[in-house]
Amino acid sequence: MTIITVTSGNVGGVGKTTITLALLMNTKNMAYIDLSPDNRSLSLLLGLNPRTDIIDSVRGGKYMMYVRDGNAIIPIRHREYLELRQISEIAPKEVQRMLKALEKTLISNYGVENLIIDTMSTINLGLTRGTIETADKLLIPLIKERAELIRRSIPSVSVKHVIYAMNMVRESIKSSDTAAVIPYIEGANNQLEVADRIRNYVKNLIKAILE
Repeated sequence: MTIITVTSGNVGGVGKTTITLALLMNTKNMAYIDLSPDNRSLSLLLGLNPRTDIIDSVRGGKYMMYVRDGNAIIPIRHREYLELRQISEIAPKEVQRMLKALEKTLISNYGVENLIIDTMSTINLGLTRGTIETADKLLIPLIKERAELIRRSIPSVSVKHVIYAMNMVRESIKSSDTAAVIPYIEGANNQLEVADRIRNYVKNLIKAILE
């Protein structure tokens, strides 16, 4: 299985969830995890509010999986402040074990070969670092004004295939290491509409993921 972690290091607001949602709209037979317990954006946009989630499984609990439009989706549940604080105690190795167990389930039960993880905008937690260290590929959205800051904030990991996407730009930008250029969308009412309107622009990202 190929694990793709969507991250922007410690920089938020660059479009990780919107791009992940646009990928989901374009794909079949892939798995998606919302691993952003601070805002749960992907889960909320999909209208999913499970009783248990993949974070619960780190300590031996169960999680809920949904199938939507041919993709397996593991949303994240609502947590109160004290529970969010407890997440900081999760170590990267625990996350790696969880993903390894999930990989077996996805392959054997669902025939899924690609897993995309939408992460938090922080690398200081074991929850996020574990997904980065386990990933086969990193999908990194960049915004023009903070592109270099984002690049620098990604932790040094073993050799990975890194996929960059320049997001929310008003003009065409050419870059030798950018797989996709995604325009700024004006007049959209919500993230779902933005994701739908950038569907064609993320097709090169899908090609890079599947290579």
